[in-house]
Amino acid sequence: MSRIPTPLTWKRRNFAVFEPKGLTDRLYAVAVSGIVSGPFAIYRLPESGRFHLIHLPSQEKIVSLDMQGACKYAAEQYAACDVNWWTCIPEEVVGPDLQEMRNLHARLKPDSWIASDWRKRRDTNEKTLMLPA
Repeated sequence: MSRIPTPLTWKRRNFAVFEPKGLTDRLYAVAVSGIVSGPFAIYRLPESGRFHLIHLPSQEKIVSLDMQGACKYAAEQYAACDVNWWTCIPEEVVGPDLQEMRNLHARLKPDSWIASDWRKRRDTNEKTLMLPA
């Protein structure tokens, strides 16, 4: 498996992506306009307001970010990983840099599940406890 050359060259294209529509758990193909480079594509739906970086062969979303430039930067970091990007089956995107790709995904994915700032409160409490009296 060879690495994708970086920096990536982006071209404007029309393509289809799978998006959930309606109240059912079904994915529908939606035609979008975005930019494509190799196995990566970036698009934005008007109702979401965020840019989505997807793995184009499998139509899987990789990450959603607020800016298109951030998605381009993320795609270049993913492209540097030595994995099989050209498969249409997401489970087959494997290779020597699989753990590096997982670490990168953990760094780039926003923490939408954090509902409170309990970590910050805990850290500030620990700092006040460590101060000498």
